[in-house]
Amino acid sequence: TQGSPRQHIWSYVVGIYNTAQSSTSQCPCSSGGSGTASPPSFVGGDYYCDTGNPNSNFERVVYPDRLWDSSGVSCVSGSTCCDNPDQPWFRKELATPSTDNIEVRWCADQTRSDEAIATRKVELYIQTEI
Repeated sequence: TQGSPRQHIWSYVVGIYNTAQSSTSQCPCSSGGSGTASPPSFVGGDYYCDTGNPNSNFERVVYPDRLWDSSGVSCVSGSTCCDNPDQPWFRKELATPSTDNIEVRWCADQTRSDEAIATRKVELYIQTEI
């Protein structure tokens, strides 16, 4: 996010399942299950969503599948989760040039013991106007 009030730039989203009975537990771009939830309106299409869980049930384990790499369990027929071959990179041009700070946040709707996301590295490259 950037600015005040915060303006969304990009989101990396983790789905709990690849296919599931609950539409709020899988990526909006997923092809399986009983339908999918839409991202919030402020996110629009500015996100990547992936899951490391190949199952339709949830276990508290670290899944070995690396996320947002255009491969893995979310990249199945009918899914649009892996359509951008540049993942995990994204490009976003802001509507107007800004000197605001950029904020990177990890968000969840449950406790860390239930929704922990392991993060190895975050790289942020900014191209300024010339």
